[in-house]
Amino acid sequence: MKSAREIRLFRMVRIVCAVVFVIFAFTFLSIFQAPLLEVAYDITATGKLQYDENITAAIITFALLLVTLWLNKFAKFSREWEAMAYLPACVLLAFFTDIDRTIYTGGEFSWSWVWIALVVLFVYAFASWVLKRVLFMRIKDITRATNRIMWRNLLLLSILFSFTGFLSNCDENFKHEAMVYHYVKKGDYDKAQRVALRSFAASQELTAGRAYLLAHEGVLGEKLFTYPQYFGVAGLLPREELTSPLSAAMVYDFLKVKPQKGEETIKFLERALSVDTAAVAVKDYYLSALLLDKRLEEFADSLPRFYNVADTVNLPAHYKEAMFLCAKLFPDKELSFGEAALEKKYAELLKIEQEHQDILVRSNYVRKSFGNTYWWYYLYAE
Repeated sequence: MKSAREIRLFRMVRIVCAVVFVIFAFTFLSIFQAPLLEVAYDITATGKLQYDENITAAIITFALLLVTLWLNKFAKFSREWEAMAYLPACVLLAFFTDIDRTIYTGGEFSWSWVWIALVVLFVYAFASWVLKRVLFMRIKDITRATNRIMWRNLLLLSILFSFTGFLSNCDENFKHEAMVYHYVKKGDYDKAQRVALRSFAASQELTAGRAYLLAHEGVLGEKLFTYPQYFGVAGLLPREELTSPLSAAMVYDFLKVKPQKGEETIKFLERALSVDTAAVAVKDYYLSALLLDKRLEEFADSLPRFYNVADTVNLPAHYKEAMFLCAKLFPDKELSFGEAALEKKYAELLKIEQEHQDILVRSNYVRKSFGNTYWWYYLYAE
């Protein structure tokens, strides 16, 4: 028969494990995975209730806690193994947050979750059966056992929480897209921009979302090449098929003009320039598309239509870089575009190129110093 001190110890362990799980689950759902849940809610919800990450996290956390306590009435995990009771809840938590792009195509059934469920069920049942036959001895030294039991449970919970994070969605790009979508929906473009701009290994959808945020702030020509452009002109606008919460509709509503089916990006933007109702940002989208497609001469011919080229103080940084480079590479165009600061920077670039003959080595060295300029993109980006 358990002593009163043992009963108090086991009750304390049970409460501590429950509190730690609740804190983890609520934080995991309301902060780290909230954007993914919001995307899933907006796609599947038929009601008019507005999504609230805290309420959603609280409901799911409370439900998982009830499931854990109910299952443990039969499994009877206790003492050093109290944390094992939370194995099913952690797997369910990972299952709820395993949200990816397939949600836009109706979702795809993954047999891996069936195998995971079977393995977890077996481990849970087997551990319960074994431990019921092991954890029957009374604890002789309660004082020494308390620390041991508590720390073993906390360690086991840490392992379960890591397991949860591993099984949930690990696509950082999709998470960032969902976060940007969340902030844009709230009208907080500053936070949306901070999320998108720190994502250097960006997907095509996130690259297009990043361009949209820069254009929304009026700095597309100033900052576009500050960040890697892996997709060229194709990464300027979102794809027509819906594979991301950063939808094409969001961008085209901003531009106030939509492309025709199968219309190329530059052709669409050329047409958009002639539409009276089109947004002012269309001109920067068009100029950026020419730069991304490396149509440098065409860009130099088009820029005076929209900007005073002689006003180098107010001319966006990447436009100045492009005009300067065009003057250097195509002297036949007789462009008069000189600026002392750009001359000095370009001389540094030429010096680096002369010091390194191997194209790969040269590219890396130039990127180290000029990777945030249009020069590196035009000269070295594939």
